[in-house]
Amino acid sequence: MSDWTVEEVFNRALLIEKQSVELYEWAAKKAAASESRSLLKRLAKEELGHKAKLEKARNSKAVLAQIGSKAKEGQDLGIANYHGGDSISEDADYGQILLFAAKREKETYEYYLELSQRLSGTQAGKLFAKLAQEELKHKKKIETEYDDKILREN
Repeated sequence: MSDWTVEEVFNRALLIEKQSVELYEWAAKKAAASESRSLLKRLAKEELGHKAKLEKARNSKAVLAQIGSKAKEGQDLGIANYHGGDSISEDADYGQILLFAAKREKETYEYYLELSQRLSGTQAGKLFAKLAQEELKHKKKIETEYDDKILREN
């Protein structure tokens, strides 16, 4: 990563967001409960929002300056840190999908946090700090869903 250009950093982040949208759209089709489908569709929409922010910021320094703002600290429930979720298959159940999604959000959070630190003091660094906290919020939503729908029902 040390020799990546800013363009490559943004392109990688855009790919991550695209993959997250695809994951949530796929998972929403597999979810049995309407509230679960709703959560997954909402997460897909939020990831599309991240993608739009990144595209605008990549293409315009003026937009980048407007987007970068203080990030509010998110909370990490840590559920996915202690359960599976390292891979997923077409026949995965809802719990497995949630764990995989939470792990993915954790990895994205950590990636964006590292980018924010490496780009510290820049507008891009501020943007990635904000996105990192948004990914952590997604992880919390997913882990709360896992706690409510999987852990409490078993």
